[in-house]
Amino acid sequence: MKKILYACIIACWFISPIWGNEQTFNPYKIKAQFIGGYLYPHDKSMIEPLTNGPMLGGEVAFEWGADGSKDWHQAFNNPDVGMALQVIDLGNPKVAGQMIGLYPYINLPMVKNDIVSFNVKIGGGLGFATKPCNIEAAIADPRSMKDKAGDYNFAIGGPVSFAITAGINVDVKVHPNVALTADFAYNHFSSASLFQPNSGLNMLNGYLGLKYLINKEITPNSSLLTPHSANPSTSSGTETDSPTHQLTESPFKRWSGEIIVSGSAKKLYYQDTQYFGCASLNVEGYYHTCRQHRIGVGLDLFFDDAYCQTVAPDANGTYQWTNEYTKFKRTCTPDNNVVNKLRLGFNIANELTIGRVGIFAQFGIYLYDPVKNMEPGDKALDALNGKQDPIKKGLFYAYDIQEEDGWNYFRVGVKYHVTPHFLLNVSFKTHLQKVEFAEFGIGYSF
Repeated sequence: MKKILYACIIACWFISPIWGNEQTFNPYKIKAQFIGGYLYPHDKSMIEPLTNGPMLGGEVAFEWGADGSKDWHQAFNNPDVGMALQVIDLGNPKVAGQMIGLYPYINLPMVKNDIVSFNVKIGGGLGFATKPCNIEAAIADPRSMKDKAGDYNFAIGGPVSFAITAGINVDVKVHPNVALTADFAYNHFSSASLFQPNSGLNMLNGYLGLKYLINKEITPNSSLLTPHSANPSTSSGTETDSPTHQLTESPFKRWSGEIIVSGSAKKLYYQDTQYFGCASLNVEGYYHTCRQHRIGVGLDLFFDDAYCQTVAPDANGTYQWTNEYTKFKRTCTPDNNVVNKLRLGFNIANELTIGRVGIFAQFGIYLYDPVKNMEPGDKALDALNGKQDPIKKGLFYAYDIQEEDGWNYFRVGVKYHVTPHFLLNVSFKTHLQKVEFAEFGIGYSF
């Protein structure tokens, strides 16, 4: 395969003078690729039983080429925006079935000319599982969850999940209308605790295929894909109607702020039927390094109703696990007090601005977190019954993500500015690779 790819690149080099002198623009592109990869067992007890073989599949996509008519087109070297449909067999058809992904994405060019395009790809959408976990059968099975993991899909608990993809790709023209295309990407599928169980799927995939290019010749007087000046004037100094694809520079400010209020719901455990409400308040201040990027710091207030009472005293005054609210025995919570459901955090943010869209990632630490002293649940229960010293953790501490949330959290998501001030937000709050809940919110930018 490497030899074939090298031969194609060399062939492009020699034949490019024949068809490369006429500059062309590709407004539309159709792509078909073969997919091969493997499932990364981030949760060994739940994921390793699913990995019986390599994952194989395919993807088709339709792409729109940016024509330089907007500020962000030129700022990002005229990227391609696409919509993809992929089907991936998880290598264990009997238990895991296939994952179907439908998602929009953007290819941000790092290197781009009329022959080769090397891009960073970012996208996200929805996933559809053909064989989610059979909840009724899994509950009826008397074995422990670990022992029966090989017989049920504990990675995906519902038919619909969220899909996130990120990677790199390269297109090499071998003909004015045809390009070889190859990708290496990370794909993640998770129901964000809207369904349980939810270990999630982490995939590392390679893609190889062809792309059909619909060409449009650029005439010498065309304004496609070329910089444009704002508000040109006539010789008399009066403003005239703008030419095709004229750009108008928006005012640029170095500092900004946002307030976002979000809400959602989650299931805590696959044996539960109850949903718990979740909410967050994010207040962020940003410094704009340029029009396309900003960094920030902020405060988060989280509410998670899933941290409800899980233990109660028996007739002898000894605390025991109770199933009144949930059968999940991870957090030892002795009462249903609202203060046990609140957390306060400080975060640092990194955000890419693409037109009206912001793609962001945040890293946070908890300043107030009553949950940390109630996990791991078995040790906290022993402490509550006087069998060991009470758990008293500091701001930073070593922890096992399989048994407790830890002192840090992450948030990844996307924003869309409906107006310069009002925005919509979709994000995911996680503890390392484990999603606590999804966030659907509205915000105000100032």
